[in-house]
Amino acid sequence: MKITVLGSLGNINRNYLPSLIADGHDVTVITSSKDRIADIKALGAEPAVGSNLDVEFLAQAFAGSDVVYLMISGINYASGTDMWQTAIDLSENYKAAVLKSGVKNVVNLSSVGADNPNAGILYSYHFAEEALNSLEDVNVVHIRPVGFYSNLFADMQSLKTQQTIFSPISVDIPQGWVSPVDIADVAYALISHTPSGKSAKFIVSDWATGNDWLNALAENGIEAKYQQITVEALAENMKKIGFHENTANAFAQMNRACENADEFYVSLRATDYHLGKVKVEDFAKVFADVYIKSV
Repeated sequence: MKITVLGSLGNINRNYLPSLIADGHDVTVITSSKDRIADIKALGAEPAVGSNLDVEFLAQAFAGSDVVYLMISGINYASGTDMWQTAIDLSENYKAAVLKSGVKNVVNLSSVGADNPNAGILYSYHFAEEALNSLEDVNVVHIRPVGFYSNLFADMQSLKTQQTIFSPISVDIPQGWVSPVDIADVAYALISHTPSGKSAKFIVSDWATGNDWLNALAENGIEAKYQQITVEALAENMKKIGFHENTANAFAQMNRACENADEFYVSLRATDYHLGKVKVEDFAKVFADVYIKSV
């Protein structure tokens, strides 16, 4: 098959692209950086350099593809960008590019919360889902992972300076966490065999509370405290470091939603979601390695 993917050589793509290429598929990787050209070619894929804001470029890159893999990407949250508006713009671009190119199979990286108007910033992913679902005679499957383990690296500085994790979510609330390795497994399967119609697939690597995370860190030599802060304090701190007001407020709302885990994950738990292999204890080892090297 001819396959075109967004996301350059990011943490997800780099895990499944070798398998697609080994299967003999003709793979084009879209990247915004010329610096990635050599690495993409070294994998055995064809680079296409351009912007995901350029509909004509996307349509040309998609042309002749049996399947395309899409994601909302390239957003620097702390640059003052309004993620809501960017998500709307990219969603319409992707829809237009798929229409122009005639692609009939789409795999879209979305998120848990895309179907929940109360999920704050995560609900911004519904723009892409709705835009792509409106395409007639196009098979579309949305990958909906939970929160990335890598988000926990945001606690690195406060752990080093205060031995404390600050979070607006209660320490005993279970949260879903995911590794790009497990997302890549699902992406590979869905790109290889895209299901007919419109559908979604949730992904969880592991479930863990704040206490579980503290215990996993302790097992790797990092003793830490957990201090709950208000969502209002979170939003104000984000604005101070450059986040757009709409984006900061939407992150605050996401955390409000996560505090009610039963409601937040209700649609996920009602499905046959993919349970991955990378557990919180596995990520704690990775986190501890980075922590020790940075102290």
